[in-house]
Amino acid sequence: MKIAVPSTRPDLTGAVASKIGTARYLLVIETDDMSFEVLDGPQHDSGPGAGITAISLVVNRSARVILVGHVAPHIVDALKKQGIQVVTQITGNVAEAVNKYLGACLVQHEPGEHDGVGVEPAVRDTSSSKKSLWAHALKKGGRQFYALLPRLVGVILVLGLVRGCVSEEVLFSLFPGKVVLDSLWGAFLGSVLAGNAVNSYVIAKGLLGAGVGLSAVTAMMLAWVGVGVIQLPAESAAMGMRFAVVRNFAGFVMAVVLSFAVIFWPGGGI
Repeated sequence: MKIAVPSTRPDLTGAVASKIGTARYLLVIETDDMSFEVLDGPQHDSGPGAGITAISLVVNRSARVILVGHVAPHIVDALKKQGIQVVTQITGNVAEAVNKYLGACLVQHEPGEHDGVGVEPAVRDTSSSKKSLWAHALKKGGRQFYALLPRLVGVILVLGLVRGCVSEEVLFSLFPGKVVLDSLWGAFLGSVLAGNAVNSYVIAKGLLGAGVGLSAVTAMMLAWVGVGVIQLPAESAAMGMRFAVVRNFAGFVMAVVLSFAVIFWPGGGI
């Protein structure tokens, strides 16, 4: 059996990463002899599809179990339907996590009986104090902000270049000020240009400053983080085509609907 574990190091001595989409390495471990394959995690892609991309990578390597700190419950359910078990709340050393999981399976005599949303007591690592967890979270948050900073600067520079090259006539022909049309175009652009949420704030501020309506900007921001057309192949490979299509379509519709709510809510944009 193959077990996938996101890790901070390219070997079994690394710590289990809290999220598969932000892990530096992905280890696919063959439990028969503890041999493993090392994959590069999608750490350079911090967008909403990074986790799906990482899951697709390990699923394509025939991993049937994923040990990780946290995965969204709806993704756990979708993977379970594909016959892939996800065990969350895993911390500590990769090798120890795999051995504890295998030990728990032997004790139960039923390796597939985990519900996939939590961890059995034999697997759970309770040695870390709350203080150390907070320190780890703050340190990790600082590293992520440091990694995000160059991209943020790049987005600001690109936005300035676009504003200098795209005339107001072109911009307002795309967003003529009609709520429905603006929302649809904004949701479409956000779906195609999906990326990090922080980048959408910078772009949204620039569009508002150029005179683009609030409905278009709101729809674009929501679709930016909730839809991922460019990541649809990876998502469908990991979660199934039906799940990927329905989730992306629902995200697009909700982006448009919520943009209407922002505009027409009492005290809102108009």
